[in-house]
Amino acid sequence: MKIHIHQISVEWGDCDPAGIVFYPNYYRWMDEATFHLFDSAGYGWTEIREKFGPPGLPLVATHAEYRIPGFFGDKMSIEVGVSEWGTKSLTVSHRFMKDGKLAVEGWEKRIWSEGDPGAGKKIVTAPIPEEVKVALS
Repeated sequence: MKIHIHQISVEWGDCDPAGIVFYPNYYRWMDEATFHLFDSAGYGWTEIREKFGPPGLPLVATHAEYRIPGFFGDKMSIEVGVSEWGTKSLTVSHRFMKDGKLAVEGWEKRIWSEGDPGAGKKIVTAPIPEEVKVALS
């Protein structure tokens, strides 16, 4: 499994009034880290859209477990990689590390999708291209 390390800094706007990271921000950072993972393998959002067409990688499920709180000013690294491949779906795992300790662990399940030319804005699942699987494995 290819692992990408994505660095984040916790800003004041990421926190609640007590200075603790407001939990939805972890999902935002997971989304961000996923696209940096794809980009590091040569499949950034622009390349995916140009090569395979829109719309992309919609989320179908997410999960997170919080072990150590994040605070304003913290620096964290996110270890991100594809932990499971299906024919049309993938599971991306995330480990938020703070001072060498696991702070948050989570995953996203995404589907590979294409536009349905005859259905307006409707999307349909499609098999994940083998070259993408190889680049991220």
